[in-house]
Amino acid sequence: MEKYCLHCKTALLTQESNTFCCFGCSTAYSFINKLKLDKYYDYCRNIYGKNPMKVNQIENNLDYLEYVETKGSEAKITLLVEGIHCGACVWLIENTLKKQQGVTNARVNLSTDRLVLEWVGDKELISYLVPVIEKLGYKATPFAADQMLAKSLEQQKDLLKRLTVSGAASAQVMMLSGAIWAGNLQSSIGEYTRLLLHLLIAIITIPAVIYSGLPFFRSAITAIKNKRSNMDVPISVGTITAVIVSIQETLYHRDYTYYDAAISLIFILLIGRYLDLEVRNQANAAACDLILSQPTSVTIIENNKYKLIGIKKALPGQIALVTLGERIPIDGVVVEGESEVDNSIINGETTPIKVRAGSNVFAGSINISSVLKIKITKTGDNTTLNEIIKLVENAKQVKSQYINVVDRVASFYTPVVFTAAVFTFFIWYFVLAAPITKALLYAIAVLIVTCPCALGLAVPIVQVVAVLKLMKNGILVKSQNVLERMSGITDIIFDKTGTITYGNPHWLNKDEYNKETIQIISSMAKHSKHPLMKAISGVTQDIAILPMEVEEQKGMGLSAIVNGEEVKIGSRVWCGVESAVDNDDYLEAWFRYKNRLTRVIFEDSIRKEASEIVKELRKNGYEIHLLSGDRSSVVQTVAERLSISNFKGLLKPEDKFNVIKAMQKEGKKVLMVGDGLNDSPALQLADASLSPSAALAITSNNADIVFQKDLFSVAECLCTAKKSIKLIKQNFLFSFIYNILAVPIAMVGLMTPLIAAIAMASSSIIVVLNSMRLNLGTKKYEHQCKKSFIS
Repeated sequence: MEKYCLHCKTALLTQESNTFCCFGCSTAYSFINKLKLDKYYDYCRNIYGKNPMKVNQIENNLDYLEYVETKGSEAKITLLVEGIHCGACVWLIENTLKKQQGVTNARVNLSTDRLVLEWVGDKELISYLVPVIEKLGYKATPFAADQMLAKSLEQQKDLLKRLTVSGAASAQVMMLSGAIWAGNLQSSIGEYTRLLLHLLIAIITIPAVIYSGLPFFRSAITAIKNKRSNMDVPISVGTITAVIVSIQETLYHRDYTYYDAAISLIFILLIGRYLDLEVRNQANAAACDLILSQPTSVTIIENNKYKLIGIKKALPGQIALVTLGERIPIDGVVVEGESEVDNSIINGETTPIKVRAGSNVFAGSINISSVLKIKITKTGDNTTLNEIIKLVENAKQVKSQYINVVDRVASFYTPVVFTAAVFTFFIWYFVLAAPITKALLYAIAVLIVTCPCALGLAVPIVQVVAVLKLMKNGILVKSQNVLERMSGITDIIFDKTGTITYGNPHWLNKDEYNKETIQIISSMAKHSKHPLMKAISGVTQDIAILPMEVEEQKGMGLSAIVNGEEVKIGSRVWCGVESAVDNDDYLEAWFRYKNRLTRVIFEDSIRKEASEIVKELRKNGYEIHLLSGDRSSVVQTVAERLSISNFKGLLKPEDKFNVIKAMQKEGKKVLMVGDGLNDSPALQLADASLSPSAALAITSNNADIVFQKDLFSVAECLCTAKKSIKLIKQNFLFSFIYNILAVPIAMVGLMTPLIAAIAMASSSIIVVLNSMRLNLGTKKYEHQCKKSFIS
């Protein structure tokens, strides 16, 4: 009968009297029973299967102190706990920690595996508490979100507090003001009763305005100190003026005051700001997922010992251990083990891929099925994940022609607004002989209603949503204003190898060469990233590399000196065989050594979606071209299969550059879809450029956009670009109509400051919600992008 470990339920390898699979489980079992928490085993589900690595076998060298937050005598840390399987695990961890001296709270989130631990006393107590968790058989590492994310959440929390205060104050003030209004209308309120109510309203309003309006006042003061202006200046002036006028009216025992307008303005503005920040945080969710996917620790193997260290201390060349279910903390190459890895955080592809010795793996990916030993190649800021985060952040800082329009408006906005407000006051007070308070109120209404919040949000919100939406689908926007440029594209040029085809050619006639020749060809191919050379390297990994100096002529081939003889491999032109007859459609490279010419033959296949995407692009009005450095006969065959009438072969990189330049002189807007490495000149000259790319080549790719799925990504980019520009134009139109209508209404006295505040905040909310339409019906929208475009 098979026996199992009393603690972890792992099947025991022998049928001896042992009751534990290892010393770690024995220690954990004794520790749990000592604390009288053995009910854990009643709660816990039996989870069978071999556990290849016990936490107790890992030497923990993490510095937890730098992650502890302190406030007076109270300390707090958030830990990521690995090994949690069910509610029983949560119960065990929480109750064990709560029994420790000084611990005031321990909360485990089962869905995120995060433990929030709070205690009273020195921060050094964490060095005692972490081993307690590890004795239970769990691995606890510091959880550190990106500072930007933490700051954004803190700002949102602060806004919520101010919003709550202003909302409560506004409700109370409105209730008391209602009593005054009713009494004035019925002439049933005494002078001193009214004064008492006004004083009570002032006591509520003034502190609430100061606290809740502080973000606006600080911003306005900073702007004035820097001799510039922003939208918070007129808001602050309007609010403070309303309060001052109200104090004056109170002291003079007047019938009406405007405290309600001041506090309601702040309340409504804060609603708009809070919703704006909430929308931005939701739009940034994808970027935050990337940020939070960066592990803070890594287990390395040194002298046959396992050490848990901070990710910043890991070095290239070290061997890292990644257990099943663990997120890979570094970029590296698998040296031992076979497993499946979830790479969705890198390329958006949800299907796990198999990795084995020699496979590249990336930080942020999840090891699904087995233990891996990985040789570290990149850590920290240099990992592919971190580079992707940087690309996303850079792409969000867009400076387009639409932003320039907003900047120009903002440069003369404040003088125009104040001029309009002064003009309104002058007309009402000096021309129409209205009371000074009424003239001031109408001027305040003009200041408030003309706030260009909607205009300021018209572009950035759309851009952020668009960039992050594409990123979720494995499309990385590298250039800042490429979506704007893509909206006007007329012609699309496809490169053939690696774009229209899969770019994974196979060397067909390797057996025709002797070992010496294969070694030379392989040694040269290692110096190039061209798909054909990579195909050679892929099937000759076990062959020793000859030391040689290799020169590469982009788009032509490689050359070297071997045994005093010049060796070349590459195109026909490069090797001097232009006159050779084309009698098949194979891909080829020519090899020249000792004045002997041989043909290296490859085969590549057309992408299965290529025909459909070309058909849909043409149907939506785009002119399609196929350019390649390959032989004309091969290019023609591919073009005919895809019904592309415009094609050219035997083109060097500079030839492609000249083709695009000639098309642009004819007034065409060109999108280039090609190899981000070999087509660099053409990609940079084109009005916009896309490139299919593996994760390894993302950061070295010269294209504006890099996509990691199929060619439907081209359609999705074009579709998103068109819809983004459409939404931006809608936002501009709405902002223009709003100001055209609202300003005259305020100037003629048909709008109180309260109504002006509601109108202004509503305009901002409408713009934000309209921009978020880019994310509505996501699945249906993506399907439409694959099939057709928004006209």
